[in-house]
Amino acid sequence: MQNMTRVRVLLGMLSVLMLVVFAAGCGSVYDQTKQEAKKKIEAKKEQVKKEAKKKVEAKAQQAKKEAKKEATDLQKQVNAKKQEVKKEIEAGQKDLKNKVDDLKKKVETGQEDLKKKVDGVQKDVNDLQKKVDELLKKVDAQDQQNQ
Repeated sequence: MQNMTRVRVLLGMLSVLMLVVFAAGCGSVYDQTKQEAKKKIEAKKEQVKKEAKKKVEAKAQQAKKEAKKEATDLQKQVNAKKQEVKKEIEAGQKDLKNKVDDLKKKVETGQEDLKKKVDGVQKDVNDLQKKVDELLKKVDAQDQQNQ
């Protein structure tokens, strides 16, 4: 019976020992699983960070590209407007030059007409002066005859 008790005690101790070893093994498996989970979480965290950084950089690059395109489009519009204004100024200058030329022609024509009229009036004055002189001579001659 003592053997039996000894066997039972040994079996009990063996059971306790196995339980302790099993618990220790499960604990280390749990710790190992916990470490692996932490590593996976860290790796996923890094991956998410990298992806987010890539997305932010891609969006920044896209925004930069769009801003550059918009600036280029605006510059094209400004240049087109400059050309339009330049053409309008040139057309205005040409029109003004034509008007000035027309006015010069009118002034020259007016001066020529005025000169012709003045010459005509001068001729009429000269003719009248001759007639007055002739009349004065006739009057003098009659006065001389009458005396």
